[in-house]
Amino acid sequence: MASKSKKRVVKYRRRHTLNIGIIIFALVFIYILFYVGSYFARDKVSIYEVVEGKSAVMSNRSYTGFAMRTETVVGAENSGYVNFYVKNGSRVSKTTTVYTLDESGTLAQLLENASSEDTENLSAENQTQINYEIGQFVNRFNETDFSNVYDFKYDLNSLLLECININRLNSLNASMGESGNVFQLKGSPYSGVVEFYTDGYEGTTIENISDDIFDEKKYTKSGISSGDLVENGSPLFKVISSEDWSILIQLDKDDVQKYSENEYVNVRFLKDNLKTTAGLEILNIGDKYYGKLTFKRFMIRYADYRYLDIQIIGNDVEGLKVPKTAIAEKDFMTIPIEYLVKGGDSNETGFNKKVYNESGESSIEFVTSAIYMKDDTYCYVDNDTLKNGDIIENTNTASADGTYPEYQVGSTTGKLKGVYNVNTGYTEFRSVSILGESNDYYIIESGTNYGVQIYDHIVLDASLVKDKQIVFQ
Repeated sequence: MASKSKKRVVKYRRRHTLNIGIIIFALVFIYILFYVGSYFARDKVSIYEVVEGKSAVMSNRSYTGFAMRTETVVGAENSGYVNFYVKNGSRVSKTTTVYTLDESGTLAQLLENASSEDTENLSAENQTQINYEIGQFVNRFNETDFSNVYDFKYDLNSLLLECININRLNSLNASMGESGNVFQLKGSPYSGVVEFYTDGYEGTTIENISDDIFDEKKYTKSGISSGDLVENGSPLFKVISSEDWSILIQLDKDDVQKYSENEYVNVRFLKDNLKTTAGLEILNIGDKYYGKLTFKRFMIRYADYRYLDIQIIGNDVEGLKVPKTAIAEKDFMTIPIEYLVKGGDSNETGFNKKVYNESGESSIEFVTSAIYMKDDTYCYVDNDTLKNGDIIENTNTASADGTYPEYQVGSTTGKLKGVYNVNTGYTEFRSVSILGESNDYYIIESGTNYGVQIYDHIVLDASLVKDKQIVFQ
């Protein structure tokens, strides 16, 4: 009987198979984690929508100017105690008593003790002068500017006090003369406006102008007050003998180009916001440029000041308004403008590029390139179709031997200001032409080639991106 064979069970390990679905899910999950992490880690790019802008002060430029006037310093003829009898900024003639010189020093006490019974009576000359001032005020009075009334009141009181003091002086001088104690009544040797300070710049002319005179830190001025003891020949005051005056300002090359065709400019004095018109002359002294602004009015108004902060007011500026933070600079290849040609039968402009075949023979291929800007000398192009080192020919002008001038692209470069346009989802540099500015914005020209248009979206902070970068809004 055959033996019954024993059955034997063998266990096999279960074969592991890759689940494609799990792998895909894992990859997608990792990608989402990376995307979310990079989103929170990267700098946030804010977008600005271009709008129209207009301002009358966008193109204004401020300067600190050096005032030049026809000034003559008057010195003391003798030693003694000086007393002044006209106020600072007064207009005087050669017959006006401006000051006294008293060798004894007793005049101030005598004036204080003087009786007013006879000396305060106004002379016919005094009354005529006062009537004249009143008539001038009536003729110039404007109801829309009532503040002039207070100015006139102050001036009239000063004039009355001046007349009374002069009458007292004449009376005292006569009585003191009888006793032998005579003080000297002094007038001005010139007619003009009196200023009781000197600063050493009274004789400044265009011939001795330099940048040093604009250093306000080195500026000092000195003055004499009533009752001071003065030496013979020491400066007492100065007389400004002409209403014509000027302000000198420092200019850079951009200023020279901007104002080169202007004979007159509008000026605002920042001290009191007065606006007026000035003649403009551009001076080239050595390697420096200065602007000479000439005025026919307001000399007395600013006679106390050697340095004045002014603003040259530009015309109204209209264009597109963009933040200053949106402006970037980019390097471009520059090509002499004479190499720009029209291609074949088309009206497109471009360049004649020299190309070579496999056998080394050269030929000319017309290529177009984005021209971001043109000036009188160069075209500014990107490296989209023309590359650094390419050779182009100027087929507009042939040499005597029939050949054309050649230029190697990339030999010269230049920078342009612009913004990054993100209408397409990635940054595209667009050049801008700045017309004016304010504290936070530029006004740029609209309708320029490869520029921006109203409602375009641009990067608010250009420092956060680079050209051709994808931007997620």
